[in-house]
Amino acid sequence: MKSFNFIIASVCATLCALSCGIRLWLIYGLLALPCYAAVILSLPFSSAMHELGHMLFGFAVKIKAVPHFSVLGSSSCKIIPGTQYGLRGRLIFTTLGGLFVNTAIIAVGTVALFGVIPVWLCVFMPSSVYLLLLNGISAELPSGKTDGMVLSSLITDSDEARVMLAVLAIQAQILSGTPIDELDENLLFAVPVIREDDPAFISLTQLRYEYFNAKGDEKRALEYKTRLEELKEYI
Repeated sequence: MKSFNFIIASVCATLCALSCGIRLWLIYGLLALPCYAAVILSLPFSSAMHELGHMLFGFAVKIKAVPHFSVLGSSSCKIIPGTQYGLRGRLIFTTLGGLFVNTAIIAVGTVALFGVIPVWLCVFMPSSVYLLLLNGISAELPSGKTDGMVLSSLITDSDEARVMLAVLAIQAQILSGTPIDELDENLLFAVPVIREDDPAFISLTQLRYEYFNAKGDEKRALEYKTRLEELKEYI
């Protein structure tokens, strides 16, 4: 599935680049050469705009999205919740932000190809096509889950999504000033069982360790500290 994402995204982006290249040559002739260079160099810009979309959409719903950039791959964001309420809807909205921005750039590029606005604006379109497909198709890439996989999990209310939302709810309470040892244990334990290599499971294990450590339960704390050591291979 990983290679499928890259193949589909690369092929579609290449076809888009060829279309833009032909149109630019017909309009600008040799002056299109700088535009060709811009098409190649636009990937970091499109990636930054994708993450900016997450940040802006997240800000609107009290979710802080801290980006981690991957120029050629799928970038990711660390999510810091500002509230424990309505997290599922807020996270869906935040996740859509990156895809929305890339779609908007593609729309501008399409309009540019038809000459309604300056044609050179289409130089940003191929990289946005690449990122939209790479992130929009549900898959787990080396950099983590794509936006498509996160959205699918949240919409279907999967076990992985439930654990992720539980972790975020706990983090939100801690950030709002609730001592971790005063948390309701149901938040930590009344959750589905998921794969141990899932980031949400690792985060939950970390929180369980911190919870028992804060309560002074050395035996239980040691159990989860040992479990965390075993999970290091997935980090």
